[in-house]
Amino acid sequence: MWPITRDFPKPLLPISGRPAIDYIIDKLLEISIDKIFVSTNLKFEKLFRTWLGSKSHDRIEIIVERSRSEGEKLGAIRALAELAHQLPPDDYVIAAGDNLFTDSLQAMVSFYGRVGKSVVAIFDAEDSDQARRGSIVSLDDEMRIVGFEEKPLHPTGQVIGACIYILPFSTLQRTDEYLRQGGRGDEPGNFIAWLCTKEVVYGFRLKHVWDIGSIEEYERTQRAFSEKL
Repeated sequence: MWPITRDFPKPLLPISGRPAIDYIIDKLLEISIDKIFVSTNLKFEKLFRTWLGSKSHDRIEIIVERSRSEGEKLGAIRALAELAHQLPPDDYVIAAGDNLFTDSLQAMVSFYGRVGKSVVAIFDAEDSDQARRGSIVSLDDEMRIVGFEEKPLHPTGQVIGACIYILPFSTLQRTDEYLRQGGRGDEPGNFIAWLCTKEVVYGFRLKHVWDIGSIEEYERTQRAFSEKL
């Protein structure tokens, strides 16, 4: 998305007249949730606080990590690991600010309640290019993830993992373990790939997820949401 996102964060990019993050917040507020933490960095703190100032939600809190430039950024997983130390023990929904979806998360939350293990949202890729840009997921008959490959050169399937997770607190704390073992601080799919080798992780299918990680995907998302609205 460079240079569009050089001075503006992807979650605040407009989609059919609203910041992208608004659609995510709408879906989170549909489920039983106590608090929403929005993680950003010092560079974009003012923009997010301005966004929050226009809202009437008292359950949203801005959490700011210390980086100011691209070279200083912690990366999604390192930022999540730092945030995990500040959070009370509970179950957590993790949603990337640039992954949009139209499904209710209530069925995913109910599924998580039944299995009692980490759950990752999955969806079907529209084409092979989208599959190469995502995380290819293999599942068994009980929807347990048995394979998870981040950005494969030669995708072996069309099912993609989205950056929408429900994690128990004990699993959230494993972000530190992953980093200590040399895991990358960015690209959350790498953490999920590692996690699948350590414990049982389930997939839960959503109809579609839009990842505004490129100009092409941003334009595709704009078109899709304009048609839906």
